[in-house]
Amino acid sequence: MIAVFAAAGCGSDTPTTPSTTSKTTSENWSSAVAPGGTSSRSFTVNASGTITVTLTGAGATLGLGVGLPRVTGGGCRLGVTVNASPGSSPQISTAADAGQHCVQVYDLGTLTDPVSFALKIDHP
Repeated sequence: MIAVFAAAGCGSDTPTTPSTTSKTTSENWSSAVAPGGTSSRSFTVNASGTITVTLTGAGATLGLGVGLPRVTGGGCRLGVTVNASPGSSPQISTAADAGQHCVQVYDLGTLTDPVSFALKIDHP
């Protein structure tokens, strides 16, 4: 009987390795920012990986920030910020752990009227 178990365990020369697939979620968000104001959106990152944020459309140049994991009562605390203009390439790419994150668009102090914007957020 021992030979039967040994033979059954040696049936393949191809090693098996666990495979993992990383799914990227894309979220599109649009809103508006008033002079001196901010607009924020929370999202959930399901696994550690990279968050990319692309300002895809706006009526004016805006400041753009990505918030890192929330602290209880801490709100959308920005850990990475850039002054961004609309484009097709991500303006922000940053590593992040799983959990709650946020993105914020804010006035750099140059707006005189509210302005609409559109963002694309890619994350694991």
